[in-house]
Amino acid sequence: MTKPLSTLALMLTALCAASAVQAQVFKEPALEALLLNDNYTELARVGSARAAADPSDEQAVLAMALASLRSDAPAQRQQALARAQQCVERASKSAACHYAWGAVLGVQAMSEGLMKMAGSVGRIKEELRTASALEPAWFPARGAVVEFYLQAPGLVGGSVSTAKEIAQAAPKPEQVTALQGRLALHDKQFDQALKVLGTLQLDPNTSLARDVRQWQLSAAMSLLNDGHTERVRPTLERLMRERADALGLWGMARLHAVSGAHEQALQLLDKLAPLPGADRLPVDYRRGVSQQALGQLEAAKAAFQRFVAKGSSAKNLVEDAKQRLDTLR
Repeated sequence: MTKPLSTLALMLTALCAASAVQAQVFKEPALEALLLNDNYTELARVGSARAAADPSDEQAVLAMALASLRSDAPAQRQQALARAQQCVERASKSAACHYAWGAVLGVQAMSEGLMKMAGSVGRIKEELRTASALEPAWFPARGAVVEFYLQAPGLVGGSVSTAKEIAQAAPKPEQVTALQGRLALHDKQFDQALKVLGTLQLDPNTSLARDVRQWQLSAAMSLLNDGHTERVRPTLERLMRERADALGLWGMARLHAVSGAHEQALQLLDKLAPLPGADRLPVDYRRGVSQQALGQLEAAKAAFQRFVAKGSSAKNLVEDAKQRLDTLR
């Protein structure tokens, strides 16, 4: 169960930290704007101050939860978890509070070890399902429940068929379509995922569109890694055309690199580096690969050193960077 539980925690982190809904994640536009701009520092500050003044302030508790999921600080997660539990006790009908508890608990339990994670799976599922039942049209909760059933091992309640049922029961057509694309991605039907997700016509500045873009990029990267450059080109060009954010530029940079156009790839990597969300991408690793391919060996060495020093959850890339550094010495 070790690998599936690890995957579950990582997927909950990704999903809950950037969840989406047509009516937005937050009910308050100011908080939604902070989320869409990846301003998690301010989201944490505002949420913490408001929750301290009113522990039943569900929007503040949700802000703390989402900010903590993008943080590597255990103390911040602990504080968010405590506030979420307190909020559930005071506002038992709050979907946001149940969602916050389930989401943060998943990541916090995983950080404390696999035994703790295994013992918390039931509570995580219960809180996420309760959140979805309280507000069926709120996509973050429904999406998190679907993600749970996709990623949890069968021994603790995981079920792809149940995930499909919950996805199909979403009350809005665009939610059903988005989740169908996510299911295709899980089944490694990457072309199908791109086809389904590509039918959605969404405002690129909404949270729902951002989730869909992330799933499209994931499917495209899987195909690109297998050398299918032309099959993914229309999707990647569309992503960058719709919104020249870190995701859009990253996709095209990867396409250029795989196609051997390393100078163009470096230009896009330089352009995306200061954008929100770029800090979660292995920019220096990809920069080093392109610089090495172009014979810019000293620059490549520096890029790989920065990447290794920063640390990354992508252990395979870290190992590859170390091996490349050995050849550059």
